[in-house]
Amino acid sequence: MFNKEKLKGLSSSEAERLLIENGPNVLPERKPPSDLSIFISQIKSPLVYVLIFAGLMTYFTGHTSDTLIILAAILINSLLGFFQERKASKTIHALKKMVAYKSEVVRDGRRITIDSSQIVIGDIVYLFAGVRVPADGELVETQKLFVDESLVTGESYPVGKKVGNKVFMGTNVYSGNGIMKVTATGALSQMGDIASSSQQIFEETPLRQQLVAFSKKLVLLITLLVGIVFLVSILRGFDFLEAFMVSIALAVSAVPEGLLICLTVILAIGMWRMAKRKGLVRRLVSAETLGGVTVVCLDKTGTLTEGQLEVVDFLGNKREIAYQMIVANDLDDPMLVSAYNWASRELEGVKNLAKRVDTLPFSTDSRFFACLVEDKNKRRTIYVNGAPEILIEGTSLEKNEKEKVKKKISDLILKGGFRALGLAKKKVSGSKVTIKNNDVRSNLEWVGTLFFSDPVRLGVAESLAKMEKANVKLLFITGDYPQTAISVLNSLGINLREDEIIIGDDLVKMSDNVLKSRIKSIKLFARTTPSLKLRIVNALKANGEVVAMIGDGVNDAPALNRADIGVVVGSATDVAKEIADLILLDSKFETIVAAIEEGRNIFNNLRRVIVYLMSTAFNEIIAVFGAFFLNFPLPVTAAQILWINLVSDGFPNLSLTVEPKGKDLMKAHPKEFSGDLFANWMKVLVLLVGFVSGVIALFLFGMALNSGMDLTTARSIAFVSLGSNSLIYVFSVRKLKDKFRFNDFLSNKWLVIAVFVGFFLQVLPFLSPSLRDFFKVSFFPVFYWFFILAGSLFMFLMIEFFKIFLRR
Repeated sequence: MFNKEKLKGLSSSEAERLLIENGPNVLPERKPPSDLSIFISQIKSPLVYVLIFAGLMTYFTGHTSDTLIILAAILINSLLGFFQERKASKTIHALKKMVAYKSEVVRDGRRITIDSSQIVIGDIVYLFAGVRVPADGELVETQKLFVDESLVTGESYPVGKKVGNKVFMGTNVYSGNGIMKVTATGALSQMGDIASSSQQIFEETPLRQQLVAFSKKLVLLITLLVGIVFLVSILRGFDFLEAFMVSIALAVSAVPEGLLICLTVILAIGMWRMAKRKGLVRRLVSAETLGGVTVVCLDKTGTLTEGQLEVVDFLGNKREIAYQMIVANDLDDPMLVSAYNWASRELEGVKNLAKRVDTLPFSTDSRFFACLVEDKNKRRTIYVNGAPEILIEGTSLEKNEKEKVKKKISDLILKGGFRALGLAKKKVSGSKVTIKNNDVRSNLEWVGTLFFSDPVRLGVAESLAKMEKANVKLLFITGDYPQTAISVLNSLGINLREDEIIIGDDLVKMSDNVLKSRIKSIKLFARTTPSLKLRIVNALKANGEVVAMIGDGVNDAPALNRADIGVVVGSATDVAKEIADLILLDSKFETIVAAIEEGRNIFNNLRRVIVYLMSTAFNEIIAVFGAFFLNFPLPVTAAQILWINLVSDGFPNLSLTVEPKGKDLMKAHPKEFSGDLFANWMKVLVLLVGFVSGVIALFLFGMALNSGMDLTTARSIAFVSLGSNSLIYVFSVRKLKDKFRFNDFLSNKWLVIAVFVGFFLQVLPFLSPSLRDFFKVSFFPVFYWFFILAGSLFMFLMIEFFKIFLRR
């Protein structure tokens, strides 16, 4: 163990004083955007630019009522976007604070774990593989310590460290152990200086980039349509003002105001829902990707089981095993902590007078830890702890004895589903001061084996069944013996055949092509190392799977990074947390199920909003475009179009962002929740709904004109028809491919309220003379309401029949 006498650390009172003087150990962070900058950012959209241009043109042509409505539309759009983005920004900022990095320090002479933000100058901090260096410091003890400093220096290889060397905040311990004395924290550290001079620039998520690109394409399409209509209008003898107003009305009708806002809201709400269910999503785009996961790769420890290991049995001399667990133990793994506590109870009152001379830190490649120890009589011994099958091969036991020991270990593992830790030792000369790998490969004396149990978590069996119904494949990857994993899985109701299991040694010999083929039928990889996880992920992705990988160690980083969704438990190393997309704050498997369920709902809600908004925009395009080619006057004014888009339809549109999860959400195939967000069937539905809705409004408009009505009254009928259609068919659109059920009518109470409010707002312009003048509407015969409602009902039924076709 490290020399405790010279590493007493600070007292609690000293640490508290220094924390007040220097502040918390956190990097300078870019402040959240101000309210003003958030509001201004709402105007920076190609869609808003079209509205601003239209407003200016209507003003200069004397149509002030249209100008006021357009300006009101921009203001309402910006205010809605402002409040939603402000809420989303605060939500994301709050979520970031939920991940706290921990460090082991010495306070009041005791080794304790604290939040890294509470570290102060002068603290003594323990470093070991997988942790992030929490502050700048100087090393006072090292044991084969290597640090990945690529974040600071750009060096691609870990750097070996010795006593007196400096280590820097934000770098990661690659292997070995060390103790540092903190010399600088927070803004005073080297990383703090970098952070102050170069704040991180916000990067748009791929989904947001896709939507911005979509907006730009839409603006180009609008420009092309407007240009064509304006040119043809002039050629057909329209005066300039009339041609211009037709073009402006078309441009306004084509803009799906609020699309970007609603999609951001859906993602933010989804992230918050996941956080409430103990799943912290670190990136907005990951929230949407989660729904399409087809394979989850997981270890049993910590997710299926409690991750609280207890010594339950042993093979060998108990006193020798206990002594070795005290003198050769770094306490850097839950299994080793459990072994140390057990050994301390067995050898109560025995003082550790042994002195460490050298160590070989545990690595996933060698799968053992070795320690050169000198006892009080100056005798030196190498103690080795690790995988039993590795250590047994290096002992001086006869071949038949080795097989007997292996058989005993295997029987106990199979009987109780235990984890096993092997122990061996080797006496060496008193002059030996270093250990090499070759020293522990032969002539070892077998000491014994410790067995640990890890109880299965409550509720896991039900969650596994839910994943199976959701058509998500579960692939178990463990470093344990296959018997251990099989025992745990059997207790969960999962029975494996022999051909569904691959051992790590066999995987090493297997080619990538063979693995790609075999992995389709495999359910368990046993005795694997973290380095093999990357091959497994690559094979799955080569087969077109959307992969979620669960890991916790620094060596899991490549596989976590390669997976579509990297998942870590709450106790994972800092390196793994930095790479992960999803952090299981409670380390439960049920949280992954909940996250996938929320991800699926996010994907569906995104599609609902897109279909609804695009169809309401397209029906107005059809009405305006159709009237132009039929030589009709404009069926609706720019002000009326904006009223429908932003006011009548605005509330139902927002209510779709909080659409609850469907009962059959986790029974669908995951392929339905991945791929193109605006799928071809959605485009067909938008075109169909928009075309029929536009034609109905245009038909009623023409019928009114032919019956001798004035233009204002005819426009009033078309205005109400376009607005009412979308307020009715929204109940069908909300279910996408599923049929409408009356018992689901009240499942989204906000939508019901929004539709009633929408109908009220649709008739609001008729309720007073001043509003009628402003919107240029007038009362029309009551029987036209029959045609309007019949048309809306037809739209609803048409979408339901379209969904029957989709389901078949």
